[in-house]
Amino acid sequence: MKNRAFSLVEILVATAIVLVLGATVTGVGWKAYGKSSLAVSANNIRQLAAGGTAYLADNNYIFWPFKRADSDRNAFWWYGFETFASIKQAEGMRTFDPEQGPLGGYVPKAIRPDPSFAFTGKAFKPKYRNGYLGIGYNVLLGGKWQWDNDVKSLGNYWELTVPSQVVVFFTSAQVNTFQAPASSKNPMIEEFYGIDEKEKTVHFRHAGQAMVGFANGSAGFLPMDETTRDPRAPTANVGRFAPINSKKYLE
Repeated sequence: MKNRAFSLVEILVATAIVLVLGATVTGVGWKAYGKSSLAVSANNIRQLAAGGTAYLADNNYIFWPFKRADSDRNAFWWYGFETFASIKQAEGMRTFDPEQGPLGGYVPKAIRPDPSFAFTGKAFKPKYRNGYLGIGYNVLLGGKWQWDNDVKSLGNYWELTVPSQVVVFFTSAQVNTFQAPASSKNPMIEEFYGIDEKEKTVHFRHAGQAMVGFANGSAGFLPMDETTRDPRAPTANVGRFAPINSKKYLE
């Protein structure tokens, strides 16, 4: 039998079918990832909120520090422990132990990495090789970005005017243009772990909304203040839920 070549019409029809199927599968896939990301964020916020509430009850309702360093310069981050040797390593090669952080005994191991960084349109720059969290903590409650044993300017739950409006945890990320392989021409997104009145580190990863956990244990969504959208990677949806220098939702 003679080999029969495809006609131009047949090729065009076949290509159209492949493109339609591809678009359908891709659309379904992205929706599935979106639901997965939402579920992971909800679970992580819920677990952290429950653990944080238990911590407060055991510690006179004083919030835990964002970061504390010991005499050997090991770091007790709010999310875990990191040795000084690890801190000196390049980002992406470092490791942390969540069990040794201040919430280690209060938050179960059900915390999972959020797949939402795949939606940002920018390459993800990892900080640790043993996973990531994708959740940040209110630094104004945690004292400041770093404190030692002689400085204890931590927030007190009972001093909060409206706990239901003070964010403790939130979906978080930042745009990195200053650490290789990121650059001003190659902005990358990476996880981040805190916010104060100045940083653009809230990740509005769920249909333009940030998932947050409030001080009273409830959870919800907050929209971005569009004046704070990070222009280095606008489609990544990184910014703030209040203007820079505003402490709205933070205290």
